[in-house]
Amino acid sequence: MLNTTKNSNGIDIKSIPLPAPEITDEDIILKIKSEGFIAYGELVKRYNQLMFRMARSVITDDAIAMDIVQESHIKAYKNLHSFQGIGSFSAWLASITRNEALMYLRKNTREVTMGEDEQNMVNKHYSNQSNLRQNKQPDDILQNQNMQDLISKNLDKLPEKFRSVFVLRAVEQYSTKETAEILNINEITVKTRYFRSKLFLRNEIQKQLDASDLPIYEFGNCHCDTVLFNVLTTISKL
Repeated sequence: MLNTTKNSNGIDIKSIPLPAPEITDEDIILKIKSEGFIAYGELVKRYNQLMFRMARSVITDDAIAMDIVQESHIKAYKNLHSFQGIGSFSAWLASITRNEALMYLRKNTREVTMGEDEQNMVNKHYSNQSNLRQNKQPDDILQNQNMQDLISKNLDKLPEKFRSVFVLRAVEQYSTKETAEILNINEITVKTRYFRSKLFLRNEIQKQLDASDLPIYEFGNCHCDTVLFNVLTTISKL
């Protein structure tokens, strides 16, 4: 791991701010075009956690997932011109990250897939839960490190296609429609896989499955700085 925050190109990652919520992704993209690649670091800081979770939902190895995040950032930077503003920038980044992870997976590993549950079970589940969801609140127990580890460990037992849906829906709080667009599947499949992933996990974490802001696949500041440094160093040479 790198132990410096500045390289021979004069990149000082500590001077790169985490953008305020009121600053849009489009604002930062315009800044990149007018001020140069260093401004891309703000997008790195904003979306490292999302991209790591996306990569980690496909690849069950933290170090490889970090590499995938770096490669995805570099690919996104090279293709900023192709982002047309249709859909959210975060969804565009998530799609790039997932595709990079799947490419790695196809080249290096195999995963056993799980069959789809019957659609009537899914419809029954969503019907029963519809009145409960709006009253759900995050459970404090999810802030406990042991619970985080338990959820992550059990998520790793799921096939990739179920992990990805769970992370996007339960952790990142994307809608069914947005999740379908990111994963390039239909909404019924999203609902089915989300239902099956929760069904698989319910023995340990049933009460927490629909809580918001689940602390899963946390990235950490040191990892964020490493990715930021490596990404900016690479794109400075493009």
